[in-house]
Amino acid sequence: MGQYYPIFLDLKDKPVLVIGGGSVALRKVQTLLAHEARVHVVAPEINKELRELIDGKLCLWSSKAYDSQDIKDAVLIFSCTDQEEVNAQVARDAALACRPVNVVDDPEKCSFIVPSILERGDLAIAVSTGGSSPIVARQIRMELEEMYGDEMKDYLALLKSWRPRVKESLSPAKRRLFWERVTDGQVRSIIKSKRLLEAKGVVEACFRSLLD
Repeated sequence: MGQYYPIFLDLKDKPVLVIGGGSVALRKVQTLLAHEARVHVVAPEINKELRELIDGKLCLWSSKAYDSQDIKDAVLIFSCTDQEEVNAQVARDAALACRPVNVVDDPEKCSFIVPSILERGDLAIAVSTGGSSPIVARQIRMELEEMYGDEMKDYLALLKSWRPRVKESLSPAKRRLFWERVTDGQVRSIIKSKRLLEAKGVVEACFRSLLD
């Protein structure tokens, strides 16, 4: 198998199929709902925690065994059962329909794999070992968590809020200078020290210093 192509998908309002009703399916559904997907769970039975997520709108449950028709609307498919024959059938159906499928703990049946993800606001870092060792991917993600803390959420939100004003008011050369200055580490360090208001003042001062 060749290397996987890394990609970030916008799943907002997109239909995603999850087959299975146990703890693995629960984790998938939780993550998918956090990214605003419309989730369809197919399983004869589901656990209590997963049942609590079923709302009939963003998260639906079909209380039945999987059949090939279930994939018809899905843009992504996750097979999270412990039944080899079901997982194999899901993988075959997805391949025939040209739909991306992830069969948990069985890379040979996957057309995509889910990386270990670090998220801090708009920052998203995905770590993958190509299915070789999910544990190593998680270990690397934990190391990155030490490097990029909760300050990244406010830091990136602050920078994002300045983009329209900078684009409108500064020349291309001064825009580049502005972004170099406000991303040199000082602003992030101030935010990390819980002084967001001061960080906003530093960015404002930098901007004003570049106005004609």
